[in-house]
Amino acid sequence: MKNQQAVGLLVACLFAFQSLSAQQQPITQRPFLNKATSLNQLPLKLECNLSLLKKLSSSRVSEKVDLALGNFEFAGELVEKVKQAAGVETMNIRSTTMPGAFCTVSVITQPDNSQKLVGRIINPHADEVLVLTEENNRYYWIKKPKAHFLVE
Repeated sequence: MKNQQAVGLLVACLFAFQSLSAQQQPITQRPFLNKATSLNQLPLKLECNLSLLKKLSSSRVSEKVDLALGNFEFAGELVEKVKQAAGVETMNIRSTTMPGAFCTVSVITQPDNSQKLVGRIINPHADEVLVLTEENNRYYWIKKPKAHFLVE
């Protein structure tokens, strides 16, 4: 009789463990984005996630930042946030995945309270620069030759 009680207790414990582990909450997954390690691996035109860029103005200096560049991710750290003039706020991000790359995004608030974004991603080791441009109320990162942006 003593063995039957021990076996019954063991079965009850196994059943309890099984039912507890079966009721875990589902894990929400972010869409997988490739980490961009250089500007050369990126296509000529990348769609921009506008909500992520606008969220930058609420970020604090030294906060980690992830920007979606199409199917790629630009990861970095917000190193500076400056109000250059009334209605213009600029955020500077140093990349942690692309050595030497630097991203600058400015949010310009128009008199009618609409916002316009301008920005660029520059890597001194690359031959191109990504420039943030607006087309048909959508924003894109477009590759352009670096010679037009850097002075030797």
